[in-house]
Amino acid sequence: MPGLDGLEVLKAIVKKHKDIETIMISATTAVQKAIDAMKLGAYNYIVKPFDVSELRMVVDHALRSKKLEEEVNCLRTQVHLNRSSDRIIGSSGVMFSVIQKIEQVADSRASVLITGESGTGKEVVARRLHFQSSRRNNPFVALHCATLPESLLESELFGHVKGAFTNAISNRQGKFELAHKGTLFLDEIGEMSPRVQAKVLRVLQEGEFLRVGGTETVSADVRIISATNRDLKDEIQKGNFREDLYYRINVVPIYLLPLRERKEDIKALAAYFLSMFAGELNPNKPKLSKDALQALEEYDWPGNVRELKNVIERIMVLNRGVSLITKGHLFWDIIPGAKGNGAMEPKALMGKKSLKDATEDFEKRMIEEALRESKGVQSEASRLLKTTRRILGYKIKQLEVDVGKIELG
Repeated sequence: MPGLDGLEVLKAIVKKHKDIETIMISATTAVQKAIDAMKLGAYNYIVKPFDVSELRMVVDHALRSKKLEEEVNCLRTQVHLNRSSDRIIGSSGVMFSVIQKIEQVADSRASVLITGESGTGKEVVARRLHFQSSRRNNPFVALHCATLPESLLESELFGHVKGAFTNAISNRQGKFELAHKGTLFLDEIGEMSPRVQAKVLRVLQEGEFLRVGGTETVSADVRIISATNRDLKDEIQKGNFREDLYYRINVVPIYLLPLRERKEDIKALAAYFLSMFAGELNPNKPKLSKDALQALEEYDWPGNVRELKNVIERIMVLNRGVSLITKGHLFWDIIPGAKGNGAMEPKALMGKKSLKDATEDFEKRMIEEALRESKGVQSEASRLLKTTRRILGYKIKQLEVDVGKIELG
């Protein structure tokens, strides 16, 4: 092998073909060379002359080891993708297209820019991209760029050396170093100042950077996934965002529609969140009634999926034990005039409804809920309400409760 020795060849093979097990065969019996080979990534080291049966056995073990590693990685990926934070819920055509694009680009090195309104699930998509890639066993590091001033953001990204600024009492790694061999998710990258943008661009171009206050070059092999709710082309026109950085991070664009434009996904999302919170808050695993689902689908969801999740959690917290979530459990900010658990309506507090009417509305909702829970059995409903069967019958008649129209649990 003119020009290279065995260890240099091994190093080149391991660097170029990371997923291949390498067995080194050499006439050298030096223990140190065998140790060096193993440190470089060789699966095993065999000394000449060797027995063919021994070689077969070593190759067989290497293949089994590789197969086991692949199975473990596959299982890890499935665990990650089934976690609540990493699941993409939706059956609409637009969400199917998003999932399809994720599968197409996940295992590439291409930078991805995820755009969409706040609360549409941009970080969920970023995590999915990471855990479906070959980087899945390496770190996924997220940084929200809008929450930090420029000086702190620079330190968070690139780290700093001791004494670089006040309170820098020791060396500190930044997100680029922490994400080495993995994925760095830059959320709300549109909030980044032009000076920090220039430094990020250098890392993307050259794969290296300087820590704040440092003089030593640091290398980082990182895949960048960015997200923003801003129109970056508009920000470029305004001089707020670098055009060269935009094209670096926007190799593969993924746009997430607001929830109001994919309302066919609301049913699946609501059912998923109900199931997610059920174990912690309600063992009954409640379902949505038709009128509740219709109300959710008619609402515009300015906070998108995040708002829907919060609403479902709030309903579950305030209605522990129910088996059917109805329109009566929803809130006035979702359904005007509706307020679960008898909380006071704004109309009553603003003098637009009398105390008598507000009280009767509250009693009526309580009776309807008790009848739902008791499946229409009035003796059981009276027990839930801690009253008598006779008084319940009187209230049903007085408040004109239409028992026949109540959707039973």
